[in-house]
Amino acid sequence: MAYTDQAALAADATFGGRVRVAMVTAAIQVAAEAQGSQDSAVYAKRQILANAVLLNSGSSYLDVFAWAVAENAAITGSSVDGDIQFQVNSVWNAVAGVRAATD
Repeated sequence: MAYTDQAALAADATFGGRVRVAMVTAAIQVAAEAQGSQDSAVYAKRQILANAVLLNSGSSYLDVFAWAVAENAAITGSSVDGDIQFQVNSVWNAVAGVRAATD
């Protein structure tokens, strides 16, 4: 997929709605996580993002996630919801500001 196609996808309102649902779904899952063996800084950053997404239904992070999901050239407007969810889950740490496995 060309960059222009990815940019159009990231800006598409229907796609954005699907990404928003995936963001809220991921936020609920992350918010329910126990720290377990996660580094405390990583855990805190993941939880802060989950809380921020849940407090405003993802509005302030929608553009970030839409672009992060659309950057995967395998994602298109006809991708199944599971693929969009997988991509949101895959970029969660990056959006949360986790830069290494033990940031």
